[in-house]
Amino acid sequence: MTAARAGDSPPGTAEVVLLGELDISTVDDAERQIEAAEAGSPPLLVIDLSRLEFVDSSGVRLALLADDRARAAGRRVAVRLGTGHALRVFQALGLMDKLDVVPLSAPDDATVDGASR
Repeated sequence: MTAARAGDSPPGTAEVVLLGELDISTVDDAERQIEAAEAGSPPLLVIDLSRLEFVDSSGVRLALLADDRARAAGRRVAVRLGTGHALRVFQALGLMDKLDVVPLSAPDDATVDGASR
């Protein structure tokens, strides 16, 4: 698993793009990248999982904990799931209404799909 910060995010938005596989053996690296992005206290943190080839429960937990931290701090986390494996995992677990989901080609204002929670 590799991570990168998206350099073209709208103002007030931080984005972490995860690539490859997100599982028990790679989750610590991903968590460090997300925590580094959180350190800047962005109003919105987008975690892009759309390019992952594989994600297991470790990756799901990572997204849920980031969402919990953001809510506690008065910020937002959204996930970009794309159309592949990550989307299927989050759908199967019934998490589409639990998390804010950003469309694959999100507009500049990072409008979030789905019902408000």
